Amino acid sequence: MKYLYFVLVLCLCASVGFSQEIVENFFTPDGGNSPITLNGGQKCAQRFTATLPFEGIQVNGPTWSVNGEKGMTIRLYKWAGSYASTVAQPPLATSVLVDLNDNDWFLCAAGSELPPGEYLWEASEPTNSNPDAVDPFQIGCWLYNGSKYKGGEAYFNGVPYGEVSVLWVRQYGSPQAGTWTPVPFPDGDNPTLAQSFFTSGPFQAVGIASPTWNGYGAGYRLRLYKWNTDYDTTVAQSPIAEKTIENHSDNARGELLLTAPQPEGKYLLLTDMPVRGTGNVGHWGWSNSDWWDPDTIAYSNGEEIANYFTFDLFLGEPSEEEVGKDFASRSVTGVATRVSNWAVY
Repeated sequence: MKYLYFVLVLCLCASVGFSQEIVENFFTPDGGNSPITLNGGQKCAQRFTATLPFEGIQVNGPTWSVNGEKGMTIRLYKWAGSYASTVAQPPLATSVLVDLNDNDWFLCAAGSELPPGEYLWEASEPTNSNPDAVDPFQIGCWLYNGSKYKGGEAYFNGVPYGEVSVLWVRQYGSPQAGTWTPVPFPDGDNPTLAQSFFTSGPFQAVGIASPTWNGYGAGYRLRLYKWNTDYDTTVAQSPIAEKTIENHSDNARGELLLTAPQPEGKYLLLTDMPVRGTGNVGHWGWSNSDWWDPDTIAYSNGEEIANYFTFDLFLGEPSEEEVGKDFASRSVTGVATRVSNWAVY
């Protein structure tokens, strides 16, 4: 009987002590979301403006479909005018989390009520309790690519995301009757993957969804061309713009932002110079795609990929709204940071 009573006390205290009430969100779910990993020593962070008092924050994060093994550390800071000066301070709160579940809201409790104002949270230091895990440190934060939240911005490894205001539109997504397929860069010298596409309106960014096969340290170069006659003629021109992606996050989107909108017409997005990191790198797409037509052909080393294939392509449309990138996070109240006066009967 003594043992049973002890268990009941523990369960009752746990259910009362850790209830939380959501105060406000620091993101809007616009533009589609990307999972950004902490693997390889990377850091995700978000500046936010609390308009109401709060006692902690929660960060929404993926664990790549693994439950009860992975962890991270979240630190909460008072904003000090820049990212570097903010994280140089002692944090207001530090939460070392373990055994997290996929797509849960991960808590960093402050221990007392904090007033409205500007703050920053930073997530880092992934862990794993399973010594036999296949992808031990794939855990991170969900990034919304067209968030309209105006009180802050997302940071990756200390650098703010986004350079222009664009609304992201998926070109060959749902409804989709093809087979979802990851395509790695081919072997050999100077491997390339590419996608031709036609747009009926102006665009100011182009992106492509890219897996790293649970690895980190991967990357590639993006180059955008105006289509001219055929593939070979097109890539013999100078590109409109290019960008090199480094430390790409598994299944996130590689993005090329343009300094000025491009007009409607046919284009080619070419990717090359792959860095495979600890896994591999390539792009997601669909075989037997309903979206395939002569203007939307996927290429590997300049040759059309068989089975009516299209890569998962996104265009960023010019926007007059204030949009950017924000990690999914929110403030909460009613948070217990410790349990006092345990009694064993």
